[in-house]
Amino acid sequence: MAFTYVDPTSGTRDQIRFLIQDTDTTDQHLQDAEINYLYTTWGNVYAAAAYAAEAIAAQYSHKTNYSRSIGDLSISESYATSAAEFRELAKSLRAQELDLFPPSVKINASAIMATADKLVTTYKTDFYTGMHDYTV
Repeated sequence: MAFTYVDPTSGTRDQIRFLIQDTDTTDQHLQDAEINYLYTTWGNVYAAAAYAAEAIAAQYSHKTNYSRSIGDLSISESYATSAAEFRELAKSLRAQELDLFPPSVKINASAIMATADKLVTTYKTDFYTGMHDYTV
């Protein structure tokens, strides 16, 4: 599998890598195909980056913490902290996405028409006679 990174201006994959800071070739978190999959699925750089951060958090979550000691020398590694940091990054990316792309209101054009102007025989209007009738 491939890992490429040039800079955030070179394409959506590199933008996602920049947002999650997966830019170091010696410490890779996600492969190009995985990032392409996330972007294809979500269609938005920030949403894909948030889900990428969650995927990295999941990678760290299933690793076990360990500690080794030999005499005065001790080595320990905790993956829980890294997982929590990537989950916080995912939350931050979702907040940034809402700042950049606020939700828009969509209205059914038929819903704002006067009742007299609606075609009630199609039953695609808000209300019609007998809509709550229960027949067995």
